Amino acid sequence: MSVDLQSLLNHFEPISLDAADKARLMNRVDSKFVVSVDKLEEIMEETWSDYQVLSIEGERNLPYRTRYLDTPDFAMFNAHVNGKLNRYKIRFREYPLTGMRFLESKFKMNRNRTIKKRISRQEHIPEENEVEEQFVMQQTPYNREDLETKLYNRFKRVSLVHRTVNERITIDTDIFFSTDKENWQALGDLAVIELKQEQFSRHVGFTRILRRHGIRPIGFSKYCIGVSMLYPDRKINRMKQKIRLLNKLTRHSS
Repeated sequence: MSVDLQSLLNHFEPISLDAADKARLMNRVDSKFVVSVDKLEEIMEETWSDYQVLSIEGERNLPYRTRYLDTPDFAMFNAHVNGKLNRYKIRFREYPLTGMRFLESKFKMNRNRTIKKRISRQEHIPEENEVEEQFVMQQTPYNREDLETKLYNRFKRVSLVHRTVNERITIDTDIFFSTDKENWQALGDLAVIELKQEQFSRHVGFTRILRRHGIRPIGFSKYCIGVSMLYPDRKINRMKQKIRLLNKLTRHSS
């Protein structure tokens, strides 16, 4: 990665976690974009005046850890890659810098909205417990006892919050996947940008910047990409095409 991301982030005014949480947007419209990391510098130079960056203990490029659950036959993965709306993801999300951990559900509605729910969890709590079982049953059509760990994911995330518009941007880099937390496979020198808005608009904020650079939204799921990379029998044609596109972006950045 040739871009000095930390130097770029130093140009932004910081925002605290409490203040940033006001723009968390648990009920939102998501748009995702994938670019080479080399493209980030010219994109981010246009955002300094309009956005603040989440800063925790002086860090602005924050580590994240995710563990995805699915049924033995990958029902949630299959629903996503087959384009089914009203679909779910269930995952554990850890923020190593703060020690916070959550069990989360994401529901993609047929109106293209995403609703995220989550509950806090403590490290010492048993893997399957009544609170988490109830959460999964209430928020999804699945039973916790029928789910198993399919994928581990770690990455770095920058979170930008617009000063005046209820809009939040996350930029993920250094993305790795594993099935056992020991052997990790890198996605490459790519950045996954996610735009989170109450209502989608291509005429305000970050969308306009990306359009000026010829960058258009792309359907992207870290879970589905990771499964396709690490489970050869799950690499269906639609995902093969997406992985080829990602490989092309990676080659162009090298």
